Amino acid sequence: MIRIVTLTLVLSVLSAQAQIGHGGKPMDWSNADLHPVDLPATVLGTVDRAAAEAAADTIGAARGYRFGTQRLFNVDMAAQGQWSDLPNGGRMCRYEVKSTGAVMMSLQFSAFHLPWGGQLFVYDAARTRFLGAFTRANESPDGKFATAMLPGDDLILEYREPAGAPSPQLMLEGLTHAWQSFFPQRGEQRDFDPGYQALPCHNNVACPIADPWQDQIHATIWFVMPSGLGCNGTILNNTAQDGTPYVLIANHCYQPTESQWLYYFNYQSPSCVGDTGQTMQTVLGSYRRSILYHGDFCLMEMFDTPPPAFNAYYAGWDRSGTPPQSGASVLDPAGDVKKISFYSTPTTSYLTQDGEFTPCWSVYWSNGIQEAGASGAPLFDQNKRLVAHMVDGVQTCSNYTTVPSYGSKFSENWDGGTAPNSRLRDWLDPSNTHITLDGWDPNANSPQLKVKLKAMLKGPFVAANGNMSTGINDMGELPFMEPYTALGYPHMGGGGESTTQAVLNITGNNRVVDWVVVELRDANVPANVLATRSALILKNGKIVDVDGASDVAFTGIVAGSYYVALHHRNHLAVMTASAQAISATATLIDLSLANAPIYGGGAASALVSGVRCLWSGDVNGDKEVKYTGTANDRDSILVRVGSTVPTAIYTGYALEDVNMDGVVKYTGSNNDRDPIVNNIGGLPTAVLTSTVP
Repeated sequence: MIRIVTLTLVLSVLSAQAQIGHGGKPMDWSNADLHPVDLPATVLGTVDRAAAEAAADTIGAARGYRFGTQRLFNVDMAAQGQWSDLPNGGRMCRYEVKSTGAVMMSLQFSAFHLPWGGQLFVYDAARTRFLGAFTRANESPDGKFATAMLPGDDLILEYREPAGAPSPQLMLEGLTHAWQSFFPQRGEQRDFDPGYQALPCHNNVACPIADPWQDQIHATIWFVMPSGLGCNGTILNNTAQDGTPYVLIANHCYQPTESQWLYYFNYQSPSCVGDTGQTMQTVLGSYRRSILYHGDFCLMEMFDTPPPAFNAYYAGWDRSGTPPQSGASVLDPAGDVKKISFYSTPTTSYLTQDGEFTPCWSVYWSNGIQEAGASGAPLFDQNKRLVAHMVDGVQTCSNYTTVPSYGSKFSENWDGGTAPNSRLRDWLDPSNTHITLDGWDPNANSPQLKVKLKAMLKGPFVAANGNMSTGINDMGELPFMEPYTALGYPHMGGGGESTTQAVLNITGNNRVVDWVVVELRDANVPANVLATRSALILKNGKIVDVDGASDVAFTGIVAGSYYVALHHRNHLAVMTASAQAISATATLIDLSLANAPIYGGGAASALVSGVRCLWSGDVNGDKEVKYTGTANDRDSILVRVGSTVPTAIYTGYALEDVNMDGVVKYTGSNNDRDPIVNNIGGLPTAVLTSTVP
């Protein structure tokens, strides 16, 4: 059978838990001078890219674009790593892995089991990004683990444990050597870019034409397997409407590594024109529930229910076999961000002509196409119910009205086999009573808590008018997607939020200044973060949701009293002095008032012309503002502009841009070094420390 070819990706596979770091940083993260240079290491030579691509794309295998190749080796980190004692009585173990010539890498573990209190960090040798801390909470049902991609060809693993802890199981089994990077370029939050985009006649799901299909768009997900294959799948509702995360996929995508599949949610552009989407929202692993070769389907069940913040939708279905008259398909063609295609003429029956004779609906597209990489994409009918999943037929922008696509019939697969492991009905409707079932939104009746917040950042604050400058936005450097996940901030329920160009284009006092993070913390233990959301801070200090106007919304958390904390990427965080009543109706919390009750007292923020502002200058993110000494913030500015030419400047979205004018300067007017020494009172050896626990 000629398939809609799956995209070959060689990505590391992560769990929803594995993506979540549990706080902390690698040892002495802010001081590169303390980074060890001699560690036990696995060093692999260069990769013959042509040979690797040829070996992967053998006859019978799915062909497509490749980032790199997997390289296997075995290392027992606990036995082979370099151990050292820590001042608190605990121990630390480090190990290095190098794959010469890689532009980015990820690591895979055959065994991952940590004692209570154990923490694993992974970071690039250049110390620009880190992952973790990974803890016992990151363990998967089968004991395996993998990391996300990190830049460069040299990674450091750092494991820390408390005194008396039993030995960890950290068995490395391989790495992914990538020869093309999908990391953001300067000022660009590009989480994933396959290196080329789908054909131009596709419709991004953020386009107005897709507005009536947003529920179905949220039901469509993209998943990647350890071998490097990527396909589409659809989350399906069942008659119990209990949120069991069933996912329908194409059988020809299936490989028996489902416990390590990574399911991507909301991998889509935030704007109608664009090819960049967030890849922060993921769930790892699944069980296979049923499979039928001749129906070309598998029904999977994810290990974990998608968190409320993912806005997952459970699609309805129609198993009547009535030919759909019109509808749509949602897909990730060629691994690009999510698209939507439409058909406006009735489908007809078709049997694939490859000896399998899979019963399909044949569909001609009226707007949009199907393209390689979209195997398993859902086919919805005019009632927005799933009637098939795509298994064959691709088009170009010139032949889409004459070349059909084929979707394996849901109605045939309902009773396709002779037992529960080869049909759908036992899982989706155990009583076999429903012909059709509408979709289900688990968040529809979930209360949304609203936070109305106002604050000022000292870096861009203009005392003369009581507002903030918007230099980063004015220069076009403000990213569509929140930057905090990429910086290692451990989101809880949030992360991956994105906005649109229309929001960034707003002028006046409601113009966007930058991204911030809003936290809800435990009323009894304020150090415990319960929920987070990335949000936008405006020129007038208002902090709003990604639409640029609404109060910040939290889903999946009950009304009650919470401490409210606010973070910015190069300012010291602030928090309310006491727990606040948070409900579906928001009451303004104004942290910019001169007498605002702030956790830690008046020194926790700066008072500028009667307005309270978050202290600026925490360039390295260590919760301190320092001008001299180890891990100071001044040196980072010098490094950013080029330490050999202090008069040079850097333009872009950067942590070192203390005054947030879009330009990093070490000397001269409006430089970013002087605000640091001014904030600490002109005494170079003084230090400002965050009061937020």
